[in-house]
Amino acid sequence: MSEEVRDAVVRLGSFRKTGHLGRPDQAHAERLQREAMAWLSLLSSGTATTADGEALKRWCREDPSHAEAYAKAARMWEMLAPVAAQAPGPDMATATVMPRQMGRRAFLGGAIAASAACAAYVVIHPPLDIWPSLAELGADVRTATGERRRIDVAQDVEVDLNTRSSLALPAASDGSRHIELISGEAIITAGPKAAEACIVMAGEGRIFAHDARVDVRHDGARIRVVCLDGQVRVEHQAQAVTLAAREQVVYDGGGFQGAGTADPSVVAAWQQGRLIFRRQPLSQVIDEVNRYRPGRIVLLDSSLGRRLIDASFHLDRLENVIVYLRQAFDARITALPGGVILVG
Repeated sequence: MSEEVRDAVVRLGSFRKTGHLGRPDQAHAERLQREAMAWLSLLSSGTATTADGEALKRWCREDPSHAEAYAKAARMWEMLAPVAAQAPGPDMATATVMPRQMGRRAFLGGAIAASAACAAYVVIHPPLDIWPSLAELGADVRTATGERRRIDVAQDVEVDLNTRSSLALPAASDGSRHIELISGEAIITAGPKAAEACIVMAGEGRIFAHDARVDVRHDGARIRVVCLDGQVRVEHQAQAVTLAAREQVVYDGGGFQGAGTADPSVVAAWQQGRLIFRRQPLSQVIDEVNRYRPGRIVLLDSSLGRRLIDASFHLDRLENVIVYLRQAFDARITALPGGVILVG
């Protein structure tokens, strides 16, 4: 661990005890620090409601020190960014949104109104990707951490949206069904009774599916397309490729970057509530697990991250990942606020 990272962790430990960066303070400041951390934990949980947002605004308006404590807590999250940078590289729900659950746009808007000082941390630079970025908040459908959702978008066309994913459903003038995957992962099933081919847009590419099932994953500038059943056509700029079942292709802004085969039972395991890994580096396993749980697991030992593993985890029992790391690798586990766990 570098001196910069060690200093960030030490200062965070001091902040947890005192409410200040290495300076002792009275019980009042300690209480405010605990409450501010509790608000951040709520933000990262994916369960914040309208009432929670109003309560946060009232709490920040009660006293300037409340808003200051909240902004300071957000800045402490940002201090953990060097740690993440050094790390090696519920049941299926319907599309109906429960009335009490608050939209991310409304909740974050309330948080910004309550404390302008933390706006850059909460919206523009979400610390350690714990909550969605500003670009993702305009989606028609978005899943929270750990949530999966099934959406019927047209006759014989349905989408299974994975955790932390954003989807737009733009209108099409030609009568076809358009789906835009803004971020995250989705499995699109376009059955034989669909009136037109389903067109999935992801990045600068388009995927055409009819009587087919396809997994599309959009991570930053990288898009991976896996044909699970049937046949799909992938177009990117002036290039095009047709995929049969068990074939995949990857593209980014520079064009198609790789093609190969994939195991549908592994790629689509999340649809059945599981994560399956076959001879994958532990660093990649941790990255994948982080998509499904609040907070973040940070792997500090790069040599440990290179270890290849075979493993399977239930999405509703992800605490077993920590047990696995401790038992299989004798790893040292350090738990920090908001679900952040350091593994070294």
